[in-house]
Amino acid sequence: MAKESTPLMRQYHEVKSRFPDSLLFFRMGDFYELFFEDAKIAAKALEIALTSRNRNDPDPVPMCGVPHHAATNYVNRLVNSGHKVAICEQLEDPAMTKGIVKRDVIRVVSPGTRLDLEALEAKAPNFTHAAVLRHDEVVWATCDYTTGKFWFGFSSSAEEWLAYAQAQGLSELLFSDQEKEGSLFELWRENAPQTFAQRVPSFYFENEYGAERIREQFSAQSLSAIHPELQPAAGAVGALIKYFQETQKAPRIPSVIRVERWGSQDSMELDSATIRALELLPQQNRNYSLLHWLDRTKTAMGGRLLREWILRPLTSRKAIETRLDQVESLLESFSKFHPLLQEIYDLERLISRVSLGQGAVATPRDLFNLASSIEKSIQLHDLMSREGNKGLSAIETALAQALGAELISLTRETLAALAEVVPFSAREGGVFRRGFHIDLDELIELSQNGEQWLADFEARERKATGITSLKVRFNRVFGYYIEITKANLKAVPEHYIRKQTMVGGERYVTDELKKFEEKILTAEKKRCDMEYALFREFCSKFTELATSIIATAKAVAHLDVACSLAEVAIEDEYVRPKLEDSLDLEIEEGRHPTVSVMLNRQLKSNRFVPNTVHLSGKHPFLLITGPNMGGKSTVMRQTALIALLAQIGSFVPAKSSRIGIVDRIFTRIGANDNTSEGSSTFMVEMSEMSFILRHATKRSLILIDEIGRGTSTYDGMSLAWALAREIADKIRARTLFATHYHELTQLADDYSTVVNARVAVAVGPATGGMGSAAQASDSTGHDSHHHPTIKFLYRLESGVAERSYGILVARLAGLSPDVLSNAQTLLEQLEAQARTPGRKQKNDSQLFLNLARKRKSGLEDKNTLDAHNEIGPATESSAKSPVNPSSAMAAELQAWLESVRLDELTPLQAMVQLAEWKQKMTAAKSRLTQTENTSTLREL
Repeated sequence: MAKESTPLMRQYHEVKSRFPDSLLFFRMGDFYELFFEDAKIAAKALEIALTSRNRNDPDPVPMCGVPHHAATNYVNRLVNSGHKVAICEQLEDPAMTKGIVKRDVIRVVSPGTRLDLEALEAKAPNFTHAAVLRHDEVVWATCDYTTGKFWFGFSSSAEEWLAYAQAQGLSELLFSDQEKEGSLFELWRENAPQTFAQRVPSFYFENEYGAERIREQFSAQSLSAIHPELQPAAGAVGALIKYFQETQKAPRIPSVIRVERWGSQDSMELDSATIRALELLPQQNRNYSLLHWLDRTKTAMGGRLLREWILRPLTSRKAIETRLDQVESLLESFSKFHPLLQEIYDLERLISRVSLGQGAVATPRDLFNLASSIEKSIQLHDLMSREGNKGLSAIETALAQALGAELISLTRETLAALAEVVPFSAREGGVFRRGFHIDLDELIELSQNGEQWLADFEARERKATGITSLKVRFNRVFGYYIEITKANLKAVPEHYIRKQTMVGGERYVTDELKKFEEKILTAEKKRCDMEYALFREFCSKFTELATSIIATAKAVAHLDVACSLAEVAIEDEYVRPKLEDSLDLEIEEGRHPTVSVMLNRQLKSNRFVPNTVHLSGKHPFLLITGPNMGGKSTVMRQTALIALLAQIGSFVPAKSSRIGIVDRIFTRIGANDNTSEGSSTFMVEMSEMSFILRHATKRSLILIDEIGRGTSTYDGMSLAWALAREIADKIRARTLFATHYHELTQLADDYSTVVNARVAVAVGPATGGMGSAAQASDSTGHDSHHHPTIKFLYRLESGVAERSYGILVARLAGLSPDVLSNAQTLLEQLEAQARTPGRKQKNDSQLFLNLARKRKSGLEDKNTLDAHNEIGPATESSAKSPVNPSSAMAAELQAWLESVRLDELTPLQAMVQLAEWKQKMTAAKSRLTQTENTSTLREL
């Protein structure tokens, strides 16, 4: 019972029992201590010493500790390691308390509830998400406690919810602890195990309970007054509010002033595959992204808003044009706003800290930064007014409305009251300047006079005792004392009272010094208490104006983003796009916004090749062929990025552009797998294609690159054909479809919606030796291996690529001549086999696709795909039909030969049709007499 024997440990166990899933930081004097298993976990994660309490006990208690003044750093490290931390504080002054000091948890810190600005990425959100399954529908809500952004939504399936959640960059997720097997929690852990997720009591998600929490948050009687569609999502929304109440010990989320419905008709939703494929956000080990290039914002709020714009492009033409007007109006003046924007701190997160507990979390520096940032916002509005920029009238009006007279007055009062250099702590004095408060001035005067009194007292005692080394000092344990070294102890006066013996001397007090100590310490404590009370009062006043401050932050962020986009437009020569409600998408000499910049900077010349893309309602499907490394993916991505840039309200990298509003962008690009879930690359690409087919409309933009490459040639070709036909014939979305399956180019003959295009290359003879990739791509001549060279022109043009050039690309990659020669020999053998009629494949179970168009010879419809167990078997009708007379056979063969267009036939098509004719002749031969057979063969 040693662990339970002391009152202190009994208190610890009582508190810990209420926070079993958190590491408990238990305040003891100047340290936070951790015990038992918490200590073992923390010591390992923080790399600090693990000690023990009651070392001589048979079962000592493991413990470790961290200084309270440095606790924030340690807490953040533990949270980054995937732990929750409960902060248990002393709620009473130990000096004024008899027995055990009262302690309790004041807040719990987790990835989603962090409010420490240094622990958060300034320009990224910090989302906490709650989701629950209701009647085969996922009801969910997302909130950033640091900024107050809060929305809810509904997903028709768990898979649809997962696609949304993975795209948001969530920090923490909540699920009900009553979920059944195959739960959302398990689905999330399988797909994103690195994100902090936990189960909470199921009553958090009950609609009635959630509705009560919502009414508390918004001080409203009816949910419909908050949002007309909120009632069905009350459980998920209420769960997030309840979680904040429990972890922060607060009645409400101070920064949240509204809750919105996700999936507005005015914005586009992007899935995680598209975000990743288009490199919209920085990815692991790759920081260069569209956000990275566009972000010239000067404020944290502006950086987060730009990220939000990129992830949620607009679909309302009117709203887009408004943003474009703002950017255009700033092209020549954006730099004028930079000095003020650079001095504005994170208003959204500052008001969250200042509001929580009316200053319980904030520091005096937070209050000063908040007030000074509002003052800079006032100056920013004044500058906008002087500029008279009509394009910014909406932002100017919004900022003026947010900066009301009450907020301006409070801001200037606060700045006048705070010290020129404010301290970090609000409890140790020095927060306010003299002249602000009469009673506080008296206490400050007493404190400052006390310092002078001590100096005078020390000088008098040195003179009276003759001890020149005599010093008057202070510490928190012993208060004020006189320190005398051993060599001078004989000169100590009798009225000195010994207080403590030291190794090198003694410490004394006098009645005069004790009276002064009582007076000065009382004054100092009163001063600190009064300053802390005044600090909390100012925090409370700003809390009451939180709505206005958040509106101010929103207006400043909007101006910041518009300036950023204007700066990019000037620097990289972007042009204003023309927006339409049509199904057209025309880009003249478009450039990839990031690749073009990186390439030109690396080569220090304008080497990026711009491209033109035309898609329309009549011809929305562009089927692109060409070699690897030829630029297909770049053209596809830049087309989507230009459309996206236009719809966030940005100018675009092109000579000109005409964009029919896109309702959604889908991509199937790159080789990704999900090994944790057991999904191969092919499985992932098929899942992504399934998602696209279920959600795309004719107003969508689809990018598909090399679909079907993760399986056998014939399986992949058949799937690619079927998927392309589904999009071209039924969905009819604007589509860029890149493929190495040349047989798919026949789609252009079968469907008027499909247009063939290719990336241009120049093929020439090779030079001697392999050389470098750059040399090989530009060389001419012959080498001993007779490998022609290839030069990528990176230009998109109409037509079909002659071949895939795979071996030539492999040569540029540096493969040895022997490997390339062997590959070339094998390729020639395979092509020869494909030209040999009737040759069977070694694996009869492998299906061969007859993609040749069937003509008016009684064969199947030209859109039908046939699967055969061997190359070119006769059709069922030809195998069972009566034998034609020899003259009829000859006439039929002659007619076929005359109709064949050799320049349009692929090797596979020729092989199939020749094989069919051979089998027809074989069947005819078996039915004819020897004479008839000889005559027929002679005629043929």
